[in-house]
Amino acid sequence: MPSVDVWRHGSEHGAPARLLLTAGPLSMVFEPQEAFLRYVRLGQHEILRGVYAAVRDHNWDTIAPRVSHVDLQESEGGFALKFAVECRAEGIDFVWQGRIEGHDTGRVVFALEGTARCDFRRNRIGFCVLHAAESAGAACRVEKVGGAIEEGVLPVLIAPHQPFVDMAAIAHEVEEGVWANVRFAGDVFEMEDQRNWTDASYKTYCTPLGLPFPVEVKKGQRIEQSVTIEVEGAVKDSVRAAKEPVTLRVGDQGDKLMRLGLALASDGQALDDAEVSRLRALNVAHLRADLQLADGDWRIEWQRACREALALDAALELAVFLSDDGEQELAELASALGEGHPPVQSIWVFHKNEKSTRAHWLVFAQRALGDCGAIIGAGSNA
Repeated sequence: MPSVDVWRHGSEHGAPARLLLTAGPLSMVFEPQEAFLRYVRLGQHEILRGVYAAVRDHNWDTIAPRVSHVDLQESEGGFALKFAVECRAEGIDFVWQGRIEGHDTGRVVFALEGTARCDFRRNRIGFCVLHAAESAGAACRVEKVGGAIEEGVLPVLIAPHQPFVDMAAIAHEVEEGVWANVRFAGDVFEMEDQRNWTDASYKTYCTPLGLPFPVEVKKGQRIEQSVTIEVEGAVKDSVRAAKEPVTLRVGDQGDKLMRLGLALASDGQALDDAEVSRLRALNVAHLRADLQLADGDWRIEWQRACREALALDAALELAVFLSDDGEQELAELASALGEGHPPVQSIWVFHKNEKSTRAHWLVFAQRALGDCGAIIGAGSNA
């Protein structure tokens, strides 16, 4: 069984060490183990959820940092923090020096200077900045690399595409008359809505995904970047005040909790009686089945999904993958749905050769399956 530390913190090492830092009216936390700056706050307002530098290989795997030589010098209303980081894995060797400076004016600069110690391929090297999902709907100003200003808001609904691109800086309104400005240097940045992947933040990252990747990094190549955080406007004393302790209460949630489900077992084996008994106790809302409709054996998987959904007293969620004969394949699925089955809660339509479903497949699906009573959607299976 996992240890208590794994249950609580996801690691055998327990809770990460934290340094509490202040820069004028700003407070924040630094975690030396990961070189992660977290929870940059102006009083009760969280300005940023986090700032960190990542080395991502050609498969998008993150190379874990090894941090050493952490040196913190604190002064009245500010600090200077230095540290060294090694990112080493098979075929990858990148080292960087980190520096975070906090000033009593409320200005924070996080800088890195790095060097490749061998040739390797990367998808990303550099800073990621997280705005908390609680900032949804906040007015913002994005300064483009060429100097143009774009007015906007942080998305309220989950944005399927990058809300902002070609970014040199972004400022968002913390409260009336007070703005938090974040400026980037050393690369071109853009933002993605991480709620697409169940993360509670908007992530601003480099390098733009519209550019080819992976990129070859040469031995000796240097990379220098910085992120500067500043507060603009008159900060009221009430904003500076520390937040009251949070009280959590668990009560009757009614129907407010999200519906949780399972996926059909990938080993292709039927559930035995003990497995059914244990899974029924979870009271799952749905069972997902992935159906490759171009495969002549998809009906076998469909029938297994029906049996197990009935056994678990769960609705079905179907992820259907089409070929270029998708219109005919959807008609065959519609016929199968009409033969009697557990209730189908939702149907997600994908094409096996497309990263994101093109609109005409969704039109075909709505035409063929619109009478089955299920929600029909499309997008990316990533």
